[in-house]
Amino acid sequence: MQEQFAEILYYIKATFRYKWFIIVSAWLICLPAWWYILNLPDKYSSTARVQVDTRTMLRPLLSGLAIQSDVRGMVAIMKQLMFTRYHLEKIANLAGLDTNINTESEKLALINKLKENIKIDGGKNDIFSISYETTDPLEAKHVVQSVLTVFSEQAQKTALDDADSTQRFLLTQIQEYEQRLRNAEKARENFKRANVGMLPGQGGDQVGQIQELNRAIEEARLALKELDSRKQVLQEQLVEAQESAEDEWGLSLNTSKAEDPRLTALISQRDELLLKYTRKHPSVKVINDQIRSILKRKSQEKEELETEGATVAHSNPFVQSIKASLNEIDAQIASIKSRIESHEQKIVRLDDEFNQRLNVETEMQNLNRDYSAIKKNYDALLQRKEQMNLTEKVDAEGTSLRFKVADPPNKPLSPSGPKRAILYSAALGGGLVVGIAIAFLAVLIKPTFIASNQIRTMTGIPVLGSVSIVRNREQTRKMRMQIVQYAMACGLLVTAYAGIMVFKV
Repeated sequence: MQEQFAEILYYIKATFRYKWFIIVSAWLICLPAWWYILNLPDKYSSTARVQVDTRTMLRPLLSGLAIQSDVRGMVAIMKQLMFTRYHLEKIANLAGLDTNINTESEKLALINKLKENIKIDGGKNDIFSISYETTDPLEAKHVVQSVLTVFSEQAQKTALDDADSTQRFLLTQIQEYEQRLRNAEKARENFKRANVGMLPGQGGDQVGQIQELNRAIEEARLALKELDSRKQVLQEQLVEAQESAEDEWGLSLNTSKAEDPRLTALISQRDELLLKYTRKHPSVKVINDQIRSILKRKSQEKEELETEGATVAHSNPFVQSIKASLNEIDAQIASIKSRIESHEQKIVRLDDEFNQRLNVETEMQNLNRDYSAIKKNYDALLQRKEQMNLTEKVDAEGTSLRFKVADPPNKPLSPSGPKRAILYSAALGGGLVVGIAIAFLAVLIKPTFIASNQIRTMTGIPVLGSVSIVRNREQTRKMRMQIVQYAMACGLLVTAYAGIMVFKV
């Protein structure tokens, strides 16, 4: 830290060696700068303060009924619009600044001048300040008065134009939504007329009916299964009854099946003859004819016996009861199958009807949703229209936006600029800074050793001793003269600055 401080001190001492660079540069810069500042034209500024009054009794009273205007937003927009070419030309015309303007370039220069010098500031507590600075005090007053006039006119015109455009937009939207609302109501009416009985709330509960029919089908199928089992048992009993049927006297139907002794004797006799003769022997032929006759007669008897057995079986009360039960079961089975088929058809019909009801309900919901949205927007637009009408009446009474001139524009008596004291001081400070910079640059260009320790630091060689300058009387006198001359130059510079600050500010 000590080495850094020593280095800084070295640069200060080295810079002070070129002290004449500092004072000469200050004189060369300050004299022309002071002369230029002295010849700057005086500028006069005129200011007017305006209050935007929005605190009225009707505003809290009509809260929620009338539309509350965004006054600050409106004023901010008007501040921007004030700097358009149209309004600036109107300000120049009202202030009488365009009387001597003949060319378009002169007009453009005047508009740029007004745009740069007109200031509209403030907004806190609804108070705005309008100021204009120029070389003519009367011109400054006239320009501020013109800005105030145009600003007030623009505020009223903006409010009226905004109300007219808003009302036209609302009327257009209301007519459009009214037509859409009528179309939506007509669509709902036609849809209800085309789907009578299928709308929500109309008709029975298809889901409950389908569940009841499914339960009835299950019960019918269970009963059908039971009847099939009974029928199978009865059929088995019928077969057994027919095979073991007996007549009312207890005689077996199969007794007629016993063999005839005559037939047996003829067959034995034929066999004996065949041992002696051939089949074409007359005795054998006679026996064969007798056997055929007996077999034919037995066949007829057998058919008669089977017919008699069937009649006996048919007249058996047990068989008759079994057949009656089978017939009854067949009738019940047919009835149950018919019932199941009817239930299934009804389920299909109810399912189709349920799907159709779902489609109708979905379409109805879509129509109701569209109708509700359109009606909501339509009611909101009607409400806005009523608010707009009430707001127009409020604005017609002058309660929307009123300007109060707190301070009228005045004719300035003393110049507001330029700030010569600040400019004189800045010129002096700038001259000194430039002089110090030139001296420091000279140190960097032509460095010298100020103390012996600098030599030891730069070369690394120990310094055994140093020789001081011993001035004679003439040299001492010259050095004192230089100091006096430098002090006089500095004093004259300070005196000139003080004189300018006292007499010319």
